[in-house]
Amino acid sequence: MYKIVLLNKHYLFQAALLHIQGIPTGFISSLGQEFVAALYEAIAEDKNSFGFVAVEDDKVLGFVAFTTNLSRLYKYVAFKKGFKFSFILARKMMSIQNIKKVWANLLYPKKMKEMDLPDAELLSIAVAPEGRGKGIAQQLVDAGFEECRKRGIDKVKVLVAADNEAANKLYKKCGFDFKMQIDSHGVSSNIYIAEVRRE
Repeated sequence: MYKIVLLNKHYLFQAALLHIQGIPTGFISSLGQEFVAALYEAIAEDKNSFGFVAVEDDKVLGFVAFTTNLSRLYKYVAFKKGFKFSFILARKMMSIQNIKKVWANLLYPKKMKEMDLPDAELLSIAVAPEGRGKGIAQQLVDAGFEECRKRGIDKVKVLVAADNEAANKLYKKCGFDFKMQIDSHGVSSNIYIAEVRRE
């Protein structure tokens, strides 16, 4: 039987691999397992961010990552992990296209602020094929919402490609309501918002 626990260093590389397998077309995935694992390490360590994993026999069946403030997460990465990320990214920044995408990611929090959207965000979620059909995704999101409530947060947003039917369906099922559609890295993407405050 699986259990839901906080993301920690022990599960970083499994979560990173699952991210790449579950979100193969995403820009973050294109940067490789080492980068994705370093990103989840920052999320696990940053006081403004957190994640949960569904684990069975020490195998990660699913994970979710949240931040309460993406700008602060970026600052944590820059000031605490800057050298590590620079070293990893140096090999990936040989194309103008990748540089533009990194720049767009850095400008993303400001763009969200200008649209008057919540700071808190569900950053990513993935469930392994062998973990599907067990309600793991819903339980991971619920755990994230509960942590948001503990931190005094009442609204969370999520950004998802408009043509990703499975993900859009999942977010609606988990209590997210459609807010708007934007262009993200040249892809039409939906923004959903969930109210997580207690009734």
